[in-house]
Amino acid sequence: MVVWGEKSDGTDDVVVFTGTARWDGRHLTLARHESDFQLLDEWLDRLRPVRADLKATLLDSEYFLNVTIGNLPDGTDTRSYFDTGLKWPSTPNESSRDAD
Repeated sequence: MVVWGEKSDGTDDVVVFTGTARWDGRHLTLARHESDFQLLDEWLDRLRPVRADLKATLLDSEYFLNVTIGNLPDGTDTRSYFDTGLKWPSTPNESSRDAD
């Protein structure tokens, strides 16, 4: 999963989260060492095979999907948001690859 955000200076901040996709016949789940989460059905049409020239950049993933995030307004009730359990790396060099 390629997650796009924006830094305070307006430049892109991008993280690649890896895991193993598991299909149960109805839903696709991204199984990760830290936590699993079910991909939203409306995301499934965004799944794409990784081109050979992007394999290294996308941590040897076979498939990817793009997700864009943004900052929540102050006072937002977060109970209505989808919790993936994904944590943005705290340093630029911190890996988001799982030890699957």
